[in-house]
Amino acid sequence: MNNEMIITVFGANGNLGSHFVNQALEAGFRIKAFVRNAVSYKHTDNSNVEVVEGNATVIGDVEKAVANSDVVISCIGNPKKVQIMYKSHDNILNAASKQTNIPKCILISSIGCGGTSWIVKQMLTLIGGKASFADYEKADKRISEEKSVPFVLVRPYALTDKEGKERYYATKNQKGTFLKSISRADVAKFMLDAVKGAQWDGSPGVLLGGAKS
Repeated sequence: MNNEMIITVFGANGNLGSHFVNQALEAGFRIKAFVRNAVSYKHTDNSNVEVVEGNATVIGDVEKAVANSDVVISCIGNPKKVQIMYKSHDNILNAASKQTNIPKCILISSIGCGGTSWIVKQMLTLIGGKASFADYEKADKRISEEKSVPFVLVRPYALTDKEGKERYYATKNQKGTFLKSISRADVAKFMLDAVKGAQWDGSPGVLLGGAKS
């Protein structure tokens, strides 16, 4: 039952994480919201939200957040000029693997990783810098090679803050340069659908774009 499932959300107060938390609460799930600053988190008075303050690059903080979770969601991205993707996702997967009941992990990456689009890779390298994209690639590879933890690796295309359409286009095809842009609200919907079902579990990477007309 949804109200008995606990979902830990890393990056819960970010642009994508906030959409996911709101949709998951509406669907009746319980949330462990992992944030850097608990004082400023808006859901602190919600009885279905437990706030865990910490740093995703610190394994002890991550283990505390992952403990007793049924599903783990990561909406983490690299802040400007800071590389946290690989360390954070390595910590999440290591912490999950140590649980008695190993939670499914649904983890965000980016199109352009894993050889999915050379053009997008070059664009993102120019925008964010070589070090940042290299960290995304390293994290993406770490996730895709995971053997002990059930996972869904999500590679969205061109995120926007537009209103969600409650639809998306998802494929296991590993080439996808010309997908449509997708709102963060619809990426959150995909992630919530992946919580509820097993269609995408263990795939080498789901390319995610806006719904085709």
